[in-house]
Amino acid sequence: MNESLYTRYRSIITGVVSVDHRVREGVEQYKAKLLLVDGSNLRVSEVRIDGELVTYSYYWLDESDHLIAGWDNAAHHPEIKTHPHHLHTSKDVSVSSIHSLDDVLALLAKKIK
Repeated sequence: MNESLYTRYRSIITGVVSVDHRVREGVEQYKAKLLLVDGSNLRVSEVRIDGELVTYSYYWLDESDHLIAGWDNAAHHPEIKTHPHHLHTSKDVSVSSIHSLDDVLALLAKKIK
């Protein structure tokens, strides 16, 4: 997670744990668990190739690690209009306009007060 995102959303992020950041031959992999002010957490996984975000998953979990919402771009739901971008909830899979960590944190900043 870059420093500017952390600074911008420090009102909802209380900590960052379980960081795994690897760079090899133009491929950057990043995984982290962000602790949020309401006791929930956000699991972040991103892969960038030559700086471009190629795959992502952002899963928002409650205090008991149950899914609240999860956004990713895995190609496993071709029936979704925004394929490959989609939203998982405990009830279904649906369209998603979320395409980055910044998008998710902006949404969570509105939902978490």
